[in-house]
Amino acid sequence: MDKHRRIFLLQSGIIAAGSAALPASAWANNWLDRRTDQTDILAKLSALNDQIVENQLPRQISRKGDRWDGGLPDEYELPNAHATTWFIIYVGTAYASPNSVYFESLALEQPLERAISCLLNVQYEDGTIDLHSTNFHSTPDTAFLVNYLSPVYVCLKRMNKPGLAAFIQKMAQFFKNAGKCLLVGGIHTANHRWVVSSALARLHSFFPSQEYVDRIDEWLSEGIDLDPDGQYTEHSVGTYSPTCNNMFITISRLLGRPELLEVVRKNLEMSLYYIQPGGEVLTDASGRQDKAEKKYVDPYYYAYKYLAIQDKNAAFSAVCALIEAQMPEKVVRQLAMLLEDKHFEKPVPSPSAIPVDYFKRFSHSGVFRIRKGETDLSVIEKNPTFLSFIKGKAVMQSLRLAASFFAKAQFEAEAATVESETIILKKTVTRGYYQPFPKEKRTGDGDWEKMPRDERTLSEAQTLDMTVRISGKAGRVAIEMEISGTPHVPVALEMSFRAGGQLSGVSKDERVEDAFFLESGFGEYRVDDDVISFGPGRVTHKWSQMRGMLPKQDGLSVYLTGYTPFNYRMELK
Repeated sequence: MDKHRRIFLLQSGIIAAGSAALPASAWANNWLDRRTDQTDILAKLSALNDQIVENQLPRQISRKGDRWDGGLPDEYELPNAHATTWFIIYVGTAYASPNSVYFESLALEQPLERAISCLLNVQYEDGTIDLHSTNFHSTPDTAFLVNYLSPVYVCLKRMNKPGLAAFIQKMAQFFKNAGKCLLVGGIHTANHRWVVSSALARLHSFFPSQEYVDRIDEWLSEGIDLDPDGQYTEHSVGTYSPTCNNMFITISRLLGRPELLEVVRKNLEMSLYYIQPGGEVLTDASGRQDKAEKKYVDPYYYAYKYLAIQDKNAAFSAVCALIEAQMPEKVVRQLAMLLEDKHFEKPVPSPSAIPVDYFKRFSHSGVFRIRKGETDLSVIEKNPTFLSFIKGKAVMQSLRLAASFFAKAQFEAEAATVESETIILKKTVTRGYYQPFPKEKRTGDGDWEKMPRDERTLSEAQTLDMTVRISGKAGRVAIEMEISGTPHVPVALEMSFRAGGQLSGVSKDERVEDAFFLESGFGEYRVDDDVISFGPGRVTHKWSQMRGMLPKQDGLSVYLTGYTPFNYRMELK
């Protein structure tokens, strides 16, 4: 065992003098058991980080002459810059944390230097790196790495350890190289502008240059994409909204631009109402890859904590307390960010409570959020998942409605209104048939692509008017559905429940796995003591996967069916 590590274990009382060394997982668990005070979150995160370091060190690649020597592979055994970056972050954080058993451990200095040497080796001449899963010679992905690595660089540089001199010099070179692409490179998505700008602010703090500031101002001059609700363009509650918040905090504190904190503040205020039971967040309205994924509030931890301290905001502090108590393992990656900035040494205000009793409409985002304690309801416009419902651990992750009408009648609300807390969603679909292409526009060569439908006359038009009314009180939700217009059209209502619970009162769909029908009465979905009751049943046909309907989601799906004119009232309770 490393001398420094053993001394720390002895001083901390984790092992006794003369005892054999405990495996890292054992001493880390012991440490977690002993250090559970909420005021000592840094110690808790350090212990969790130490477990990661223990697992990561043996995975470092050792192949002299190979471009990935010193790097790390991912779960698919693909060596890559991002896995190598996170190795540096975990190991560097352990070295820098006084709460870590690896604090100032000489045994970590060579692995750190080898890893940064690998990053320099795979960095291109233009300063870029690859995101090997999709983006190559990527400026925005280089910017992400600069942002991720910078807190570790700050922490280790100020320690001024001789054994880290080569590591610090090579890290600085990696950053300087990255500056070449960050000054001229392009982006893909809205959040990339702020990721690049934050990385440039980092570089400016290390190697001051007006060029960096000018490029930041060029991106900022486009205007910040925050809507009046407080949400960013991508509506990515699970991933990119918290990313944007972190980037704006970085730019604000490094360039002295406090007005950017107001952007973050507004998003955090809104995000309080996106928190669901158990600390999950609503992702169904996302425009990015986190759409409908199970995500938690933990990515917001840094921003909520920063502004809880800055504003003495007790509600923001309550979110931090929730994360620290229920999911500390999810914020280990943010430990270096907390160690870097003296701001986090200031006292955190006593937490109040996260809002759990409200009816909120975010009209620009097309989202209604209704919460009554552990009962949580979301209604979403312009989305095939127009409703989700949570009772404690029991989750109906999606309610969807469709008609087999020209393969175009998946219900997505085009408009929403509210009458006395009853939400009314509407959609109209018109389809028909097309007449011969206008004579004066015909070429005579028979090329179908030159005769588009929008230039043909529509005839025999058929229409469906779809209306859904949703009201909820005291743990009950009433959903009234009306589809009128063209008669005899098959209709299916799909309730998708998260895998892991138990259904009762339903019958199996013999053609589709994990699919069921509610033919009569009320069904139940149960997870431990939490139950969602739904019904009454109605099945007039057994075509659950109709043409034009979105594919069945993961988990357990229950279907109710009928024909137009379709008038049906169901309850969730």
